[in-house]
Amino acid sequence: MTTLMPLAAGLAVTGCFVLFLVGYRRLRSDAVDGLAVEDLVLLRGAQQEEAKGLRPLEKLASRFVPAVRRGLGPKRIADLQRRINEAGRPNGMTVDSFLRRLVMWYVLALPLSIVFLGQGNLFLAVGPLGVPLLMTFGGLAGARRKRRDAIDNNLPDFLDILAVTVKAGVAFRPALARVGERFDGPLGDEIKVVLGQLQNGASIRQAFTGLKDRNAAASVTQFVAAFLQSEELGAPLADTLNTIASDMRREAAQRMRRKAARAAPQITLITSLILVPAVLIMVLVGIVIGSGADLGGLLG
Repeated sequence: MTTLMPLAAGLAVTGCFVLFLVGYRRLRSDAVDGLAVEDLVLLRGAQQEEAKGLRPLEKLASRFVPAVRRGLGPKRIADLQRRINEAGRPNGMTVDSFLRRLVMWYVLALPLSIVFLGQGNLFLAVGPLGVPLLMTFGGLAGARRKRRDAIDNNLPDFLDILAVTVKAGVAFRPALARVGERFDGPLGDEIKVVLGQLQNGASIRQAFTGLKDRNAAASVTQFVAAFLQSEELGAPLADTLNTIASDMRREAAQRMRRKAARAAPQITLITSLILVPAVLIMVLVGIVIGSGADLGGLLG
């Protein structure tokens, strides 16, 4: 058994080297496009890569994606789809592309884990297996948080301008389209999606309920609930929008106060872990040097 461990470690390292050479050669070669250039422009990130053709390592990872989907089950796949939607589908991300990236990271991390296991270091062998989860789910969580913050920051101004436009006598849908053109980023994209659904026959409730389901921002949930309530009860739309915007600014101020309150203990912790030991070392070294004690004789 002990003689097979170095052999397995050597085979794993050799396999990693061969995969690196094949991937580098494929990276340097020209991909065969199955679509015209004007068609590829309409696609995004992951869709363009799939249209051009996957690399050998990605093809290898794609073979395990169906098994991973079956292992996760419908509930976890639906939750993953919700997270991807809330992140805005960065670079055209889908569930399959996300799982393919996760499997690809595991393909790269598994040989390193086998090498450490062959050396008898169980702690270092388990460590690389957590890196793929951190790289994939951590990046997705960061995209969700960034998108949520962007919508929370822009939505009150959007509602104020929309209220002014409605008060000027413009109908709701033209006003929504005109104001949505002035906003870039996630909020503008979501307004375009809502307008597209309305133009294709969806009701206002269906379109705005979909807006709430696609976003994790609490301000969007509050806006949709208040707007649908005013739509059903016949309340003045402009006054409702102004009220919602004022409430969102008030909640945004409260969120900033909570963040500031959480920042104080974090700053105290960093100060305690970094500055206090350094100051103590400086004080002790100064005391020892000032006293003229013979450390050689004291320590033997």
